[in-house]
Amino acid sequence: MDCGPVSLKMIAKFYGKEFSLDKLRSITFTTKEGVPLLAISEAAEQIGFKTVGGRLTFDKLEKEALLPCIVHWDQDHFVIVYKVKHKGVFRKQSKVFVADPAYGLISYNEEAFKEHWISTKSDGKDKGIVLLLEPTPAFFKQEGQTENRGSLKFLFGYFKQYKKFFVQLFFGLLLGSLFQLIFPFLTQAIVDTGIANKNVGFIYLIMLAQLVLTVSRMMVNFTRNWILLHISTRINISLISDFFIKLMKLPMSYFDTKLTGDILQRINDHQRVEQFLTARTLNTLFSFFTLIIFGIVLWIYSFKIFLIFIVGSIVYVLWITIFLKRRRLLDFK
Repeated sequence: MDCGPVSLKMIAKFYGKEFSLDKLRSITFTTKEGVPLLAISEAAEQIGFKTVGGRLTFDKLEKEALLPCIVHWDQDHFVIVYKVKHKGVFRKQSKVFVADPAYGLISYNEEAFKEHWISTKSDGKDKGIVLLLEPTPAFFKQEGQTENRGSLKFLFGYFKQYKKFFVQLFFGLLLGSLFQLIFPFLTQAIVDTGIANKNVGFIYLIMLAQLVLTVSRMMVNFTRNWILLHISTRINISLISDFFIKLMKLPMSYFDTKLTGDILQRINDHQRVEQFLTARTLNTLFSFFTLIIFGIVLWIYSFKIFLIFIVGSIVYVLWITIFLKRRRLLDFK
């Protein structure tokens, strides 16, 4: 729904000016159905662009169009074309680089781009809709309107009152990591001392120690998860309550331009932010500590095994990163 104002915002930023999305929504008269290309053109002229809209062939877009430009996508969306690599000896088709407000930066070959862009056929040629934008001196003279980005300070305000609980979580994290560090050495003691010397009493003693450590670790994890649940619930309630209070103060015109799904999505976004800053961050920290601890243990036992462990961990991280990018692209398509 906001693809038009967002596209205009991105092009303005490309030329060195940043405008708030709220301002661009207001001057494009964004509704629940979105915004027409004419409204984007008129809004662009208001902030200092010279615009020309029309239908172009791909050859014209590739060779003559001023980039970046806005193109009509799949008959119901707007994206920005910011670069085109021409076909050559080693490239059979031109490559088009697109900034999609719904996804981000993505590239298409010529054939795939045409499938999304071409809307009509006139004079025997396939054509798509384009809005070309060129900044005028008036664009550079005006002041940009930056958005207020105090989101981090705003969010950390909800965490200040739970400092004591976060200290407890940190100590629980250290204690759980310490228990994990002790286990390999206890196992070594059973094999090297207990079994080698056939000392059954020593084996029982170490097994009892392992049992105590296991129970202790379970208790620490239970306490840590309970504290985390307590903090998460309180923060989530505070976030949602403040969101509803702010929502109730908005004028009715705001709801005329928003779909019900957009408002529900914002509520879900609050929960995702809370989970990211509490549970996911803590789990990431715990995994990082575990990686360091077992790395130290492997270093003590064998430097070669430690190197294999490090290389394997790096390959694993790279694989996950590549997979997530691929999954994000598949979800988008």
